[in-house]
Amino acid sequence: MNKVISFKAEFQDPRFLQIYLLGSFLIYGILFLGWSSRMMVFSAALVSTLTTQFIWTRVKGGDLNSLRSALISGLGLCLLLRVESPLIMALVGILTISSKFILRFKGKHIFNPTNFGIIIAVLSGLAWITPGQWGRGEVTILLIIIAAVGILTRVGRWDVSVSFIFSLLVLEVMRSHFYLGWDLSVVLHRLTSGTILLFAFFMITDPKTTPNSRKGRILWGALIALLSFILSGFFYLYQAPLIALFIISLTTPLVDRLYEAERFKWISKH
Repeated sequence: MNKVISFKAEFQDPRFLQIYLLGSFLIYGILFLGWSSRMMVFSAALVSTLTTQFIWTRVKGGDLNSLRSALISGLGLCLLLRVESPLIMALVGILTISSKFILRFKGKHIFNPTNFGIIIAVLSGLAWITPGQWGRGEVTILLIIIAAVGILTRVGRWDVSVSFIFSLLVLEVMRSHFYLGWDLSVVLHRLTSGTILLFAFFMITDPKTTPNSRKGRILWGALIALLSFILSGFFYLYQAPLIALFIISLTTPLVDRLYEAERFKWISKH
């Protein structure tokens, strides 16, 4: 009986749902968006992240349940990053997971691992991001939003997504609609790509790297939106949200100090 209860408690880990949803997005891309030619690259991402997590866990003496988080990171690389070869993706996967164990402050990750790996790869010229690979079809957007509702209610980080999207929407409306005179459809067009929705609902909501308190997360999400707006609107960087997260992540220890709260823990030890 105790084993059954333990199994049910483990299965309540929201990482299972996130793995299922991200995996479904990947399959959708392969079947309907023409990603089938990148199967070797996808395999390299998954194998490298899982293997690196396993090695670090053995070295550090951690819990192998953390492989769930590594799989999420690997799926994130598959969905957001474009590279020329499986070898490059494998190197990015190793870098992504290693950042969790090397770049820490008071036992907490400084950077979102997937975000860190993507930014380093892009800045080094080894990879790129293609926001248009998801298209802007209503079906894709609807699938992502429905999935987001499910995962955010499980991890309790909906406040970050709402803060980011609302702040970015207000800034874009003020500039594009009221200042430049563009139609509101242009604003919605900019905010409904598959890439930015995945970023808003599945990357900045990582409970291990977001601020601990709700007030802190709302402030943090707004700061990411503000910096993203500046980088996109004035410097024309299409990777603006990812760069903004990378930079604003450096403020997380300060935000945690300003708004103290209990640190997030997975159901099973991470």
